[in-house]
Amino acid sequence: MQEFSSHSSLVSLYRHVCWLDVQALKPGNTSVYSNTSTPGVQEFLESAKASAAPLACPGLSLGERILQAIQATRQAVDTNTNLGIILLIAPLIHAWLGRTGRKLEVALEETLRQSTVLDAKNVYRAIRIAQPGGLGHVDDQDIYEEPTVTLLNAMKISSSKDRVALQYASNFRDIFHFGRSRYRSLLMHWGDECWAASGLYLAFLARFPDSLVSRKYGMLKAQEISDMITPFEKEFCRSDSPVRYKSQLLEIDSCLKRDRINPGTTADLTVASIFAEGLEML
Repeated sequence: MQEFSSHSSLVSLYRHVCWLDVQALKPGNTSVYSNTSTPGVQEFLESAKASAAPLACPGLSLGERILQAIQATRQAVDTNTNLGIILLIAPLIHAWLGRTGRKLEVALEETLRQSTVLDAKNVYRAIRIAQPGGLGHVDDQDIYEEPTVTLLNAMKISSSKDRVALQYASNFRDIFHFGRSRYRSLLMHWGDECWAASGLYLAFLARFPDSLVSRKYGMLKAQEISDMITPFEKEFCRSDSPVRYKSQLLEIDSCLKRDRINPGTTADLTVASIFAEGLEML
């Protein structure tokens, strides 16, 4: 009964944060405010529904958890909607299921340290199925070849170019030591999940140039976006009324989408931070 209860709670939390992801106004990303992107809101929600059960399934290895979630997503929608989200949330779920009374951050460190070469092979396969944008070829542990190192070591090799990989290499430092506390603070300040998610997204984007934007358009462009967001983010997050900034957010959203700029890694970090905070409540 406890195992069923845990599975049900994890599925509900995961689907809720994925719903929140498209309800929040996050400039450049798909949302109910500006559903002109491809993929659209409905595809994101269908992806969350399809991938929830394998993500939360007890007894799977970390690599199997990620691969099966991506396979389920691809059966539901014919595009990449949630690779970054799954790569970040799967280790959190895996650690939470095996935490045995330990803090989640401590259990996560063990989860990542115990990852295997087979985990890496399953994750590489998942990435090839998802076909994310901006992937190129590298000399060491190329995604289009079979990995020969553990999943953790593969992520360490990629961590200088990809902030999702950097979370593996740093034991999810950005999520545990920035994202969770910032989201909690904004939620207490405004009392609204959606606006707190928007604020967290802007806070991440202002501080960390988006690695998806960097892969597609170069680091200078990614840094330019962060520099543009920084003064707005400070004013927005200090405000007592975030809704007053809706028109400005929509204007930024329109400009980014016009230029085909989607800070997707920032959105993934936002979702994972809110999910990690939610795990503490289960």
